[in-house]
Amino acid sequence: MKKIYSLMVVAILGTTTMFGQGFGASLDYAMWNGAMIEDSETTGSTILAVNYTHNLSEKMDLVGSVGYGMGFEIIPMKAALNYGITNKLSANLGMGLYMISDSTYEANAIGVHEEGDDHDHDGEEGGSTNEFGINLGLSYQVTSAITLGFNYNMIKSGDYDFNGMQLGLSYAFGTKSSDKDESKNK
Repeated sequence: MKKIYSLMVVAILGTTTMFGQGFGASLDYAMWNGAMIEDSETTGSTILAVNYTHNLSEKMDLVGSVGYGMGFEIIPMKAALNYGITNKLSANLGMGLYMISDSTYEANAIGVHEEGDDHDHDGEEGGSTNEFGINLGLSYQVTSAITLGFNYNMIKSGDYDFNGMQLGLSYAFGTKSSDKDESKNK
């Protein structure tokens, strides 16, 4: 656990001093639900993440992020396209790898979801706690540096589903090059 925190601090300090433009940090709260965690004591995660925004066009950005979830233990690594609907509101659609280390999910992933069941529901030996999923959502830019966001993460579906809603606050360390150009033109 100390290694993860140390790595995040080094990543934040190293990247913000070298390439402040496009880097940011976010604090999110995710509410997880589904059959895969129905026996879990904790169904929420506070997620601390770092992200990088790369401008693709005037209205489209590519946003990559990696985070660490406390509570329900999860490490989301996501990439999303962010489309600017207005100058303050944008929609995003992306995909991600969710590395889940919570003990309840691990037990359900290897097939002990139902009592006495000692094999995986797909008939495979063992299960994966690394899940691919998609996410979609909206974000509202409060200031040039602060953004409020809402995402829905669809990770697993079917009889043994796992998904969640995520609310967050993001802070951008640098300004976009388009913001600098606009301030020069004023």
